[in-house]
Amino acid sequence: MPHTLNATSLGTLTDGDRLRLALAAGAIVGTWFWDVTADRFTVDEQFAAAFGLDPALGRAGLSLAQVIATVHPDDKAGLAAAIEQAIARGGPYAHQYRVRRLNGSYHWIEANGRVDRDAAGTITFPGVLLDVDERRALAAERDRAKRLLEAFIEAVPGVVYAKDRNGRMLVANRGTLDLVGKPLAEILGRTDAEFLSDPAEAEAIMRLDAAVMASGQTLVAEEAVRRYDGTPAVWLSTKSAFRGEDGQVIGLIGSSVDITDRRCVEASLRETEERYRLAAQATNDAIWDWRLADGHVIWNNALEDRLGHALRETSAAWWIEHIHPDDRDRVDQSIHAVIDGSGTGWTEEYRFRRADGSYAAILDRGFVLRDDGGRATRMIGAMQDLTDRRAAEAAVRESEERARLAAEAASMGTWDLDLRSRDLRWDARTKALFGLALDARVTFEDSFLGGAHPEDRDRVRSAVEAAVTRHGTGTFAVEFRTAAGTDGAGRWVAARGRTLFSDDGEPLRFIGTMVDITELKTAEARLRELNETLESRVAQEIAEREQAEEALRQSQKMEALGQLTGGIAHDFNNLLQGITGSLSVIQRRIGQGRTDDLDRFIEGAAGAAARAAALTHRLLAFSRRQPLDPRPVRANALIASMEDLFRRTMGENVAVEFALAEDLWVTLCDPNQLESAVLNLAINARDAMPGGGRLRIETRNVDADDLDMPHDRSLRHSDYIRIAVSDTGIGMDAATMAKAFEPFFTTKPLGQGTGLGLSMIYGFARQSEGHARIESDPGAGTTVSMFLPRHRAALAEEGAQPAGAAPGTTTSGETVLVVEDETLVRNLVVGELADLGYRVLEAAESAEALAILRSGRRIDLMLTDIGLPGLNGRQLAAAARELRPALKVLLMTGYAQDASRASGFLDHGMELITKPFEMAALVSRLRAMLEGEALPAGTAADAPGGQG
Repeated sequence: MPHTLNATSLGTLTDGDRLRLALAAGAIVGTWFWDVTADRFTVDEQFAAAFGLDPALGRAGLSLAQVIATVHPDDKAGLAAAIEQAIARGGPYAHQYRVRRLNGSYHWIEANGRVDRDAAGTITFPGVLLDVDERRALAAERDRAKRLLEAFIEAVPGVVYAKDRNGRMLVANRGTLDLVGKPLAEILGRTDAEFLSDPAEAEAIMRLDAAVMASGQTLVAEEAVRRYDGTPAVWLSTKSAFRGEDGQVIGLIGSSVDITDRRCVEASLRETEERYRLAAQATNDAIWDWRLADGHVIWNNALEDRLGHALRETSAAWWIEHIHPDDRDRVDQSIHAVIDGSGTGWTEEYRFRRADGSYAAILDRGFVLRDDGGRATRMIGAMQDLTDRRAAEAAVRESEERARLAAEAASMGTWDLDLRSRDLRWDARTKALFGLALDARVTFEDSFLGGAHPEDRDRVRSAVEAAVTRHGTGTFAVEFRTAAGTDGAGRWVAARGRTLFSDDGEPLRFIGTMVDITELKTAEARLRELNETLESRVAQEIAEREQAEEALRQSQKMEALGQLTGGIAHDFNNLLQGITGSLSVIQRRIGQGRTDDLDRFIEGAAGAAARAAALTHRLLAFSRRQPLDPRPVRANALIASMEDLFRRTMGENVAVEFALAEDLWVTLCDPNQLESAVLNLAINARDAMPGGGRLRIETRNVDADDLDMPHDRSLRHSDYIRIAVSDTGIGMDAATMAKAFEPFFTTKPLGQGTGLGLSMIYGFARQSEGHARIESDPGAGTTVSMFLPRHRAALAEEGAQPAGAAPGTTTSGETVLVVEDETLVRNLVVGELADLGYRVLEAAESAEALAILRSGRRIDLMLTDIGLPGLNGRQLAAAARELRPALKVLLMTGYAQDASRASGFLDHGMELITKPFEMAALVSRLRAMLEGEALPAGTAADAPGGQG
């Protein structure tokens, strides 16, 4: 509201009064005197200049409106309100605002005055002006600095604080509050002991603070202070003494950073480094650490262990020098390309020189470490010795290549099934067997099983499941028909495979081969047809049968040995025809009462059976599974006894010569097989001299070096005898000699040779722990030599059969238990033994035999077949020995593998005889065992009737 002033009061003031008022108001620069009642301002020149007014007008007097016209528009309202309040209350007045100068700029000033009211009620308002523009700028800068400091303190991670000389908190940032979990009001002015939860921690902090203030130095230390929630923490604290203007310590300032995670990382790093150190010591890799600045390289102990260099520190140049010259430039360029570029990883393969001068195949991997500027400073890596792996890989490739070539040569297809992914791979030949195109996609279900003929599919599936299950057989062997493929044809195939398992028994892969046996199956079917219709179509079928036999022989040579059964079917059918025909005639004549002239048919049947056994032994000979009867043999005497046979066999146009060493050593072999082998060689020699010539049979002693086979580990003896059969015939070239010992290989015309003769001789020699060798040149004749090991034991004396007793006859009435599931064989054996005076107990199976063994009846010997139902013969023999430990056991088998492995399962007092055998041979063996003349444990003897 407007103020009412006494105009006459202003005129009564003198200039001195005005000055006094100005000084009383504390004026410094520029003064004014305002007669409020008259609204008349008088100002000095400094005031006029500050307000941008004419000094003359200032002396003459101005109104309030004229004075405040130059005030900044934003400050006018505040100025008017301040003046009004000052007049209303009286007394001192102070207010800051901006005024415009003559140059148009605004300047901060501060007006200081005093409102007085005299007794008459006159109001006067003298005052002074202060220039506060610079002061305000300094204050603003100080405020800005303060805010910046406060913001900085709040922004600093961790704890920032200031304390006085007594440890009371003066300043604390947000990090401090977060640590102690209390508001600022509960921290300021208090010591650590008053707001920290752990007294021991508070005492440690205050003790450290006191030490810093006492020393006046800056201290960096780690402190353990729990967070407000009780979790432990480690802090890295920096503390400095704070000094006053007089240089005296008046307090402490500090900051702390939570390094708990860093300490965990450091501990983890130390643990990692320790693991790295242990791994570096344990690994076979040569680990290196290359300091790029000076080329210094540090190695682990594998540099010595694997490569022979007893060094732990080298230069990079030393490493480069030991790289193979052909690899050096390539490796040097590749590693520097990574170092000089921006890459981090490096891998290279090269050859590195060992300490002994040899080179190792190395796979080297390195990692480049760079500084903040990207400059490579260090490189760490490991050299892995691949020498053994590369050699193994080369061997595998060579083996796989041989297998591939063998499969191609045998016209075999292959498959490989991943049992985990079910991924199936077939080669081109297998796809062709199933009538599929070369680019056809195959799967196990659709192609392998689905490709089988519907009638054979379940059988194939069952065989596969049995082979690939965790506890299955692991082997697969099936012959089946394929369904008609895209070529419209189906085939017979013979599939053989096996399953590869992991260490814990998990099936991993199912691999195998397939062979097209369509021609063989056709030949077998044709052969069966010929046999079934033989009586009615003898004349017509002979030629066709011979063609089928020859086709079968040719097919056998192209197929696996597992197809041998079809190849010998015809020979056995002929022999069986002679046996069954003879027995049929004997049966008919006995029925007619005509017993004269039966010997001829009996001898015919026996001879056919003997020839069948001989054929079996020839087949077993080249497979080295024939049962031998090794004895000490004087080879010279055996050969001399055959002289007449040789001369009759050779004929008149072949001269026979003998060159037998006088001091020939005794050898250990089967004399019957040796006789057969020498005779076979003589016949081969005769056939190689169709126009006549000379046959020479020579013997002499040799040592192992004379055999010129230093790498043959099967030659375990140092001394051998050599039996050589030479001819002056057509000879053989190198290619023929390379195949001469192979089964089925023959140079004779079709139908005149089976190709088993030389393979049988080779098999006999090898089975006798010896060897056989051929020397020949085209047109210069052939020499075939057998090398048999020297036997150093004395020759056994040949015993004589006691006079007056038939061979095998018993006079003591021993009891024999006969166990045989084949009724005919059992009846024959039981009858023969009973005729010779033995008491005979019989059983058709193991369970029946065990019941007899558990009884109290006398049993001197058990004669049992191996191939029994239920418990087999070997298992029965073991069970019998548990019941009767001293029981003698003679086992019978027609399975060659049992005979060839007899030493693996026969205990003392057990022997084995192979079928077919003559009854006299069986009785002789039985009699020898009962009289304590049994062969050593594990001996498998062949019956004389089986030698053929």
